[in-house]
Amino acid sequence: MDDKASSGVPMNKKTFQCPFWMTEGLMYQIFPDRFARSKDFQAPKQNKTYIMREDWGGIPHYLPDEEGKIRNNDFFGGNLKGIIEKLEYLSDLGVTVLYLNPIFEAYSNHRYDTADFKKIDPMLGTEEDFRRLCTMAREAGIRVILDGVFNHTGSDSIYFNKYGRYPEIGAYQSKESSYFSWFRFSDFPDDYECWWGIDTLPHVNETDPGYMDFILNNKNSVVRHWLACGASGFRLDVVDELPDEFLDRFREIVKEYDEDAVIIGEVWEDAASKVSYGKKRRYLGGNQLDSVMNYPLQKAIIGFLNGYLSGETLSQTIEGLWKNYPETVFYGLMNILGTHDTARILTQFEEAENDEAGRDDIDIAKQKLFAAIIIWALIPGIPCIYYGDEIGMRGGRDPFNRMCFIPEETDPEIYRHYRKLIAFRKKLQNCEKLADLKYRPEACSENLFTFSRNGKSCRLYVAVCRKGIELFPIKTEPGERIEDFFISGDVYLEDLDTFRLKGCSGVAVILRKEPF
Repeated sequence: MDDKASSGVPMNKKTFQCPFWMTEGLMYQIFPDRFARSKDFQAPKQNKTYIMREDWGGIPHYLPDEEGKIRNNDFFGGNLKGIIEKLEYLSDLGVTVLYLNPIFEAYSNHRYDTADFKKIDPMLGTEEDFRRLCTMAREAGIRVILDGVFNHTGSDSIYFNKYGRYPEIGAYQSKESSYFSWFRFSDFPDDYECWWGIDTLPHVNETDPGYMDFILNNKNSVVRHWLACGASGFRLDVVDELPDEFLDRFREIVKEYDEDAVIIGEVWEDAASKVSYGKKRRYLGGNQLDSVMNYPLQKAIIGFLNGYLSGETLSQTIEGLWKNYPETVFYGLMNILGTHDTARILTQFEEAENDEAGRDDIDIAKQKLFAAIIIWALIPGIPCIYYGDEIGMRGGRDPFNRMCFIPEETDPEIYRHYRKLIAFRKKLQNCEKLADLKYRPEACSENLFTFSRNGKSCRLYVAVCRKGIELFPIKTEPGERIEDFFISGDVYLEDLDTFRLKGCSGVAVILRKEPF
C-alpha cells in the first residue's frame, strides 16, 4: 500500500502549503467569557442590558425569559488579561496555538453576533490587551488564532443597528445607510435574511463590494488589522455559507500579509467532497483553506469507543480523509474531541455508560477518554484541547459545555494522563518531524483499531481496544528497537514483540532505527 494515495483534489501546488506549525504543536480552544478572569481588569459599564455574574462557576442562564427569548446576556467576566495570566499554565501543558472563540464587541456572551469587527469587546479588554496577549504568547512559543464570523453580524450592531444603540445609521434604520447593501431585505425593514432564521443574526451579502472592501480589501481592512495586531490566522465560522469569491479573496489577503498564517474552516463532514447549497466546494484546492476542523475523526472515535462503530469503520473513516485530502491538509488537520458546539468528551462517554448500564460509571468513561486521546494525540494533524477537557470538565451541549474553568476542581488522574501523553508526543517529535511520519492503516477488527506512522529514523505503532482481549504484535525490522511506549488501561507484554490489551485500553510504541 502506498504511504499516500492520490487525493484527486486539484491543487495550486505553487502556493498551497498548510503552515508547518499546524503539524507539530498542540492547540487549545478558549471560550473567552469562561476561561480566566483577571482581577487587574475591571470592565467598563456597558450600554446594553446584561447581567454580570459574581458566581464564577455557576450555571449560565439558558431558559427563555418572560418574553420567551433566550438572551445569552449573562457574563462571568473572563477577559484577555486572565488569558495572559494563564500563559505559563498553557506553555507548561505544551500548548503552541491558542484558538479564541469570538472576541469582538457583541451583545451576547458567545459573541457570534458581531457588533463591531474592529473593536475588542470592552468586557474582555482593549486592543492593547490583545496585542500584549499575542506578544507574550509568541515569547512563550504560542500563536493566537481568531474566530472569523463573516457570514452574519448581530442585529444589535453598528452595521444593522436594529435597536438604535449605535450612533451610525444602520441598514435596519434606513435604506440610505452605507451598510444597507450588506444585507438582504424581503420587506424592509422587518423581513430580512438571517442565519438559520434567527433574527438577531442578519445574514450578510459577503460579495457586496462594500462588505468585501471593509473585511478584506481596504488598507486597514478587518483581516489586515487583526493580523497586524498579532493574530496568526483565522478559524472561519460556518465556512459552508461563505461563497467561493469571498474565500478566494480571503486567502489572497491573509497570505499576502503573512504566508505562514493559517486559515481553518468549520466543516463537519469530509471537506473534499462537501456540497453546500447545491454546489461542490473547492476548499482544499490551494486557493481557500489550509485546514479544517476534523469532526469526522471526532465522531468516529466516539462511535468506536461507545460501541456503535467497529474498529474497521473507524479506520475506514480516517483512510477516507487520508485518500481524499491533499497530504499537506491531512497532516495539518485540527483534530478535536470536543468544542463549544458539542457536549464535553467525558460527558459523551459517561452518558453512553449511563444508557448502557443504567448507572453512573465515571471510571469506564475515563478509560474511554484515555483510549480516545491516544488516537487524538498521535494521528496526523494538530490535536486541539477544548479548554478544561484536560482537567476533566463535564457538561452537555450549550451552555453546559461552556462552564467556567476552575483549576481547583481538576481531576488529577485525567490531568496526569493528558500530561504524560503530550510528553510522549513530544518525544516522538524529537525523533522525527511529525509531518514526515507517514500514516499507514494497519489491521483492525470489530473491537480493535490500529495504525502506524513511518519515517526514516523512527516508526510509531498505535492500538486501541474497546473491549475483550486483543493481541497487538509489533512488526520490528532489522536494526530497530523499542524507544518508548505509552499505555492506557490493562496492557502488558505477551512476549518481546506482542502487547496484550484487555478491556478498554490502548498502547503506543515508538520504534527507533539504530544508526549504522
